[in-house]
Amino acid sequence: MTDLAGYKVYYGQSPDLLTRNVDVHGAAVSSVEFRDLDHGSWYFAIASYNTAGVESSKSGIVSTTI
Repeated sequence: MTDLAGYKVYYGQSPDLLTRNVDVHGAAVSSVEFRDLDHGSWYFAIASYNTAGVESSKSGIVSTTI
């Protein structure tokens, strides 16, 4: 992707329902902190976007249990 402007981190409690997202502005950001997640399994995927707002496909889904 050219003209990288940031990332969107999609997440949720089902790998089929990543219903929440965090918009991470800036190509240099390398981490995101999530607060107040309920106990249980959480699933995450990331997509990048350029300055025109064109978004890439989502990455593979990863998970963690809190």
